[in-house]
Amino acid sequence: MSIQVVNMVPQSLSGDTNFDSEPSVTVDPSDPQRIVGTAFRPDTAAGSSTGPYFFSADGGATWALNSVIPGGTSTFGQKDISVRFGPASGVLYAGILRGDSALRLNILRKANFSGPGAMTVLLDRMSDDQPWVETGSALDGGGIMVDRVYVSSNDVSQRPTGRTASVDFSLDAATAPAPAGFGTPARLETRTSADIGGGLRQDGPSVRTAVHRSGTLYGAYLGWRTFGSPNVTDVVVTRDDNWGQGGTPFTALLDPADGLAGRRVETNVSVASLGTTLGTQRIGSSLTLAVDPRERRRVYLAWCDGLATSTSPYTLHVRRSDDGGVNWTGDLRTVQNATNPSLAVTVRGTVGLLYQQLGQAGGVDRWRTHLEISNDHMATTAEDNLVADVLDSSAGSTISVIIGDYTNLVAAGKDFYGVFCGYNQPVTANFPSGITYQRNVNWAGQRLLANDNTTTVTASVDPFFVHWQPVALSDDYYVRDWTDNPTSGDNGVEPSTHPVFYATSDVWNRRGTLPGSFPGDQPDSENAGNGVGTVGDNWAFARLRRRAAAPAGSPDTTVTAHFLVSKLGTGSNFTDAGDMDPDVVITDPDPTVTFAAADLGPKITTPAHWHLNPVASGHLCLAVEITSPRDPYAGTSLRGRAPGWPAQDLEITDDNNKAQRNMGLSTTPARGTGLCVSTLFAIAHNAGTRTRDMRLQYTVPPDLREHGKDVRITVIGGDRRVGGESGILELRAMQPGENRWIGVDLPALRGKPGETSTIVFRELLGDAAVSGFGLGIRRGEPAAVLRDALERHRSVFTRLAALHGHDLARAEAELAEAALGDKGSTAKAWLTGLSIRLEPITELVIELVGDDDPFTTTPAVTALRKLLAGQPADGALVCVTSFLERLDTHLTMHQLKGGDVADIAQNVRWQLDLASPPSQLAGLDGAADLAAASRRFTTAWDHRKTGVRDYPKLATTSLPSLTRVAEAARIDITEQIAAMQAALEDPAALQKAHWTVLAALGDQAWHTG
Repeated sequence: MSIQVVNMVPQSLSGDTNFDSEPSVTVDPSDPQRIVGTAFRPDTAAGSSTGPYFFSADGGATWALNSVIPGGTSTFGQKDISVRFGPASGVLYAGILRGDSALRLNILRKANFSGPGAMTVLLDRMSDDQPWVETGSALDGGGIMVDRVYVSSNDVSQRPTGRTASVDFSLDAATAPAPAGFGTPARLETRTSADIGGGLRQDGPSVRTAVHRSGTLYGAYLGWRTFGSPNVTDVVVTRDDNWGQGGTPFTALLDPADGLAGRRVETNVSVASLGTTLGTQRIGSSLTLAVDPRERRRVYLAWCDGLATSTSPYTLHVRRSDDGGVNWTGDLRTVQNATNPSLAVTVRGTVGLLYQQLGQAGGVDRWRTHLEISNDHMATTAEDNLVADVLDSSAGSTISVIIGDYTNLVAAGKDFYGVFCGYNQPVTANFPSGITYQRNVNWAGQRLLANDNTTTVTASVDPFFVHWQPVALSDDYYVRDWTDNPTSGDNGVEPSTHPVFYATSDVWNRRGTLPGSFPGDQPDSENAGNGVGTVGDNWAFARLRRRAAAPAGSPDTTVTAHFLVSKLGTGSNFTDAGDMDPDVVITDPDPTVTFAAADLGPKITTPAHWHLNPVASGHLCLAVEITSPRDPYAGTSLRGRAPGWPAQDLEITDDNNKAQRNMGLSTTPARGTGLCVSTLFAIAHNAGTRTRDMRLQYTVPPDLREHGKDVRITVIGGDRRVGGESGILELRAMQPGENRWIGVDLPALRGKPGETSTIVFRELLGDAAVSGFGLGIRRGEPAAVLRDALERHRSVFTRLAALHGHDLARAEAELAEAALGDKGSTAKAWLTGLSIRLEPITELVIELVGDDDPFTTTPAVTALRKLLAGQPADGALVCVTSFLERLDTHLTMHQLKGGDVADIAQNVRWQLDLASPPSQLAGLDGAADLAAASRRFTTAWDHRKTGVRDYPKLATTSLPSLTRVAEAARIDITEQIAAMQAALEDPAALQKAHWTVLAALGDQAWHTG
């Protein structure tokens, strides 16, 4: 861990004596080297009508000014200001009070933050106070990421109504002309605010929002109830669950006492009037809000109250809600004589709290700026970093705001970035965490120096930048989530910026021990092969990088890669070498890669051998987790889980140590002809522990979109879509562990060999993609089309023979394998032989499938004879592979009906959820024992101290408790319990029997009627 503190005033302004107070900061999520900071800072150039902001292009090490803010004056530049980068675009947004007017709000935008030219005014309104900007990003209907911008303020033009706490917002702000989507503000106040005289009412100046990428928004304000000394105040939190869309935004959270929108976290607290000072700084409106990016229901709030007297000190309070603002903890942290709190949460759930506390040394007031760090949701403080301990002095100031009404702390990836203002006398001891000045100083004489580096300059107040970094860039190793082309790829920032993070990632499979080629700098992944002996051998690879070189002379670092496999689709749980999976055997130890001090990569792991057994499908997802001594992956392994579950976070994009490849491609003729469409399927699995509606957003690429009616997207047994650009598939009421299938029919398009056309699917939590997969076509030369068809034939009939023992299936697999090994094989010869053998194959398939045929396998095989005649051979092969895809998916469906060892850990998490509050089963006889046993197992599983082999023991232990719970709930599970007892020797069958028990209990556990 390291802390960097930098005085932001450039060397060119070494003679500056301005009081630069009231700061804010923003970091570009796509490039953390790009940072903008603000303060009350005029442009000193004669006649300037703009104000400047500070900017850095090197991560905060050095700073310059860009005078592009409209309405600047020689005193302020601008008044209140806050800034944020757009996560999707890199556009800079600002909310300001203009320096040339009183309480005049501008919402601004600038595409090139470091370039010349005034910021574009998107909104211009009189009578506002303390604007505060927050941003988020979301996928629009076409699968494009757009900026969503929220500017909270105290809109005092609303004093006649008293509803002054407000939020202006735009759902797509980056490029549209003014007002760029900004319209009527949302009004947060729903109660009667304080009478300030003359029939006017208002709330406190500070209004804040917090934006979660799922679309959940929080707003907080100080609801003044009386005005004066003190201001009697309610601390209120509001919520919106859909980006503020709809007719009544920010009204999702109701107070249980009066039923009005806005949860009163604290009521009738006494807050010092706005004219009160703490030291020399005015106080009376301090508020901050932050949401955990991993968990949209976990939100943190801090405010200050009290009268700033010896009997009622001005006190900072920190609280947390874990259920979306409905219920709140008591005070997790209190700090007396403190102001200017700012909260932020990293992608790893670490909480940062920046604040300024008034203290004394030798009877002289001093401002002490703290950055506290908590790794357990603010239950305890892991670090209390004193970053500044400076004199409280207003000497020479022409304004009443000495250090400002706020500080600002933001999170970007694992790191915190903050700004605060303080007395700038260069005294090393004043900065216990270290300090760097750009402006000229004499450290020995503790003097500021002018541009001539000789003349003494009077001390004043400057903005200071602070960067808390838990992992140095030289220790930060990553696997790319995406590569677009040789010049555009994932650079390791967290969260990853690409909306499709599972198609071109740097983890891939090969059928041999060589890593293959890298067309467009993208790994050429091959479908996994199943079978006996070497036929089922596969090799996993990953390509590793480092974000910065280590200092010269640093020792070598060893990075370990751990591979896991799941079924193609979304939500399916991963297995690894530690699991007794009948499908997969990972034999090699985890490969390691050594980085010397100067190495940045990319470096490819040695081939990791794994075997896909004959019973398994080759349609799989491959994942990798990398770890090194100072950069472990976040949280727990993906083993026994799907990305994002059970925490409902975005762990693949949030953690650059993890990556997955989740694509199903069928090879079609590059010349684009043929009567058949290519059919592919993927699984949608509910990886949660509650019955829920799964939402899958899909996007059709332009080349497929042009073929309209030939593109079909189907939820098997449900919804069916034809053509179009994009849409949402709703999979209603999916039970935990339930599987459903998504199918696509795609035409064979003309194009260059190797080009792909893929429909991407994203599993959404709100509007955030927790996981995803792609189904598409890859154009190929005739030989590649034949090779794909033969391998598919071999794979599916190998599987059919292994699962059902059919001699005909075994013979078909052998014929395909022989054809694959014969360099003289031709599509025409293969199809001629297949036509001769088609009748017994058809009979076998009809017998196997019977009446349970959701994938229309029987119609597909019976239509083959007609489809094979009268069209070119490579086009006819598409017809065959589409039939084989249906048959393979049918086999998977029936295999999973018998149980899946990959779901064992999910079963136990489900059992724990059912036996724990707020489940209605939690208080019943046996529930406590069931919860305790489940918790022990899941904890041991997460620490790799237990596995599939221990599952029968847990089941045996759980059976009496399950029986007691069911009896107490008056649920008859006699047959299901018997099935569990009978399956104790077969982990897969036991998983299924256990699932039926949990499903029977689950209906009552969450029943509200």
